[in-house]
Amino acid sequence: TSSHKLSHASKLEFSYRFITSNCGNRACLSKTFLPIIKSPASKVKKEQKKDENVVNTIGESHKLMLRAGLIRQHKQSSSGIYTLLPFALRSLEKIEKIVDQELENIGAQKLLLPILLSANLWKRTGRWDAFGTELFQLQDRKNSEFCLAPTHEEEITQLVSNEVVSYRQLPLRLYQIGRKYRDEMRPRLGLLRGREFIMKDLYTFDATEELALKTYEEVVEAYKKIFTRIGLPFTIANADTGNIGGTKSHEFHFLSPAGEDSILYCTQCGYSSNEERAIGIIPASSSPFSDINPTMRFGITKDKRFSVIILGSERELNIPKLKKEMSENSIEILQLGDHENVQELLRSDRMSSLDIYVDKSFSANMINLDSLLRNKMVSDVLSGMIKELQNSQLKPVNIHHGDYHNTKTCDGCPVCFKSAETDRFTPLKNSHAIEVGHTFLLGTKYSELLKASYAPESPKTPGELLPIQMGCYGLGISRMLAAIIESSHDENGIIWPASVAPYKVCILQGSDESRITETTQALYDLLNSECTELSGDVIIDDRVNLSFGYRLRDAELVGYPWLIVLGNNYLENGKIEINERRNKQRNFMDFGHIKESRFWL
Repeated sequence: TSSHKLSHASKLEFSYRFITSNCGNRACLSKTFLPIIKSPASKVKKEQKKDENVVNTIGESHKLMLRAGLIRQHKQSSSGIYTLLPFALRSLEKIEKIVDQELENIGAQKLLLPILLSANLWKRTGRWDAFGTELFQLQDRKNSEFCLAPTHEEEITQLVSNEVVSYRQLPLRLYQIGRKYRDEMRPRLGLLRGREFIMKDLYTFDATEELALKTYEEVVEAYKKIFTRIGLPFTIANADTGNIGGTKSHEFHFLSPAGEDSILYCTQCGYSSNEERAIGIIPASSSPFSDINPTMRFGITKDKRFSVIILGSERELNIPKLKKEMSENSIEILQLGDHENVQELLRSDRMSSLDIYVDKSFSANMINLDSLLRNKMVSDVLSGMIKELQNSQLKPVNIHHGDYHNTKTCDGCPVCFKSAETDRFTPLKNSHAIEVGHTFLLGTKYSELLKASYAPESPKTPGELLPIQMGCYGLGISRMLAAIIESSHDENGIIWPASVAPYKVCILQGSDESRITETTQALYDLLNSECTELSGDVIIDDRVNLSFGYRLRDAELVGYPWLIVLGNNYLENGKIEINERRNKQRNFMDFGHIKESRFWL
C-alpha cells in the first residue's frame, strides 16, 4: 500500500512537503494540507489521462480546483460527489458569512432542517412524482418512503403551519445553509452540476400579497449586496417558475462563456431575461398568410384537448410560454405520428375541443379561421377536423394569439420598444451565464395545500383563517464557489476576489536565511495584528526546500490576491515586493511603509 502511495504521489508530483516548520502558530504552507497537482502547461492533458482525479473533466473551474488542491473525487465516490479540502472550505465559509450578514440585515433567522425527508408531505403537494428521477428515493427497514432533500418547501411550510396561528407572528423569514441532493442524469463541470451540493434556501411568510411582494424586493436587494460584496459582475434575469411554482421569479447569474444558461439582454436599458422567459419584438409578417410556410407543432392536453401551434418558419416553440397561457393544464408536445394515439385523437369524436395557438409573428388580422385555412399546409391538417367540430356545439374551436416563440439575438428589446415613440428598437444580445441564485414569489401554492394559515387582524367572519403568502429564495453556495473560479481565472490559475479568497495574502519566504525568516514572521504578525481587514487571512509559504520559481507558479495557481516576496531584493536593497494577482501589478516598498500603504484596499 505504501509503495502504491509513493507511486501515486510521484505521478502527481504534489507540491506540498512535510518539513520542519519554524512558523510557530502562524499559518504556513508547510503545515497545510494543500495537495497541488504540479503539471507543466504542456503536460496538463497528459496528466489528466494518467490520473483518476482529473479524468474526463469539463470546465476550467473544475480543472483548476483539482490542480490547486481545493477538491477531490475519490475512486469510491460516484460522479458528482466531491470532498472539499481546507482551502476550498475557507472560501466556502467566507461566502456563507457574507450571506449570513446580509440576510440577518433583513431580519432573517437561521435554522437547520433535516436532509432525510418523509414522502408524505411530498405526495400531498404532488411533487413526489412531479420531481421525476432527479429525486433520490429510499426506504427504511419498515418500508416507509423517504427522499434526500433537493429543496425544503414542504418541510418549512409544515413547520410554520404547526406553529403560526396569528397575524402577530408574521412576517417570518427563515433560512438555512446545508446540503441538498439531486440525481442528475449527467453530473458535469465539477461543483457547477453535482449530485450533492450546498445551498442556502430562505423561506418568507407574510400576511398579504402586497407585503409578500415587498419582502421579495427586499430579498432581491439583499442578493444584490451579496454579489456586489463578492466582487464579480452579475446579472438579474426574468425567469420561469418551473417545478417550484409561483407568480414571479428571477435568476442571478455570473456571466461566463462556460455557463449552461443563455441570457438575452439589452445594452440600452438593462433588460435581461433567460432564454425561456425572454420577450423579443419582431415585426409581424406583412405577407398574406396563404403565401407563408409556417412551422406547425401539435400537442395533447391531459383532458384530451388537441392543440395546434402555428409559428413563423424560422421560429422554435417556447414550451414554458405556451404552458403559462394554458394555466395548470399540462400538455405533451409532439409531431404528427410521434404518438400512437395521435391519429385516433384527430378524429373529432375522440377530442373534447381544438385549440389553435397562432404566434405573434403573424399579425392579428390574420387570426381567423378563414385566413388560416387559406394556407395549404394548415388546411391539409385541419380543414376536415374543423368542419366536423363546428357542427358540434359541445366541441368548440378556439383560436389564441400570443407570444409562443423562442426569442433570439437581434430581436427587439421589449422595454425600449414600449418607451420609444417610433417602431425602432434596440436589438437584444446573448451571453452565456452560470445561475447562482433564484428567487420565487410563491403566493399560496404550498400554504393552501399544507394548511399554513393565520387569523387576520380584522376577520370578516368569526374564526376566519387566511393562507400565508410565501416566497422562497435559493443561493447555490458550492456552485458559487466554482462559478467564481469559472468567471475569474487566467492561463496561470485562479484569480480570487479578495472577499472570498482562502487567504488574501501569501508571504513567500525566499530562503531560510535568518534575516529573511525574521522579517517574514514580523510582517505576518504586523498584517494580522494591526491590519483589521487582513487578520486571519495571511499565510506564509515557508517551503524553502522548493525552488523559488516553483513556488511562484504555485501562488499564481492558487490565486492569492496579493503575494509578498521576501528574497534577494530584500537582502540587497531592503525592499519588499508586493504582487497583485488580478492586475499583475508589482510594487516595492520598505517594511516601515507596509501598513500605511494599505495595499490590500
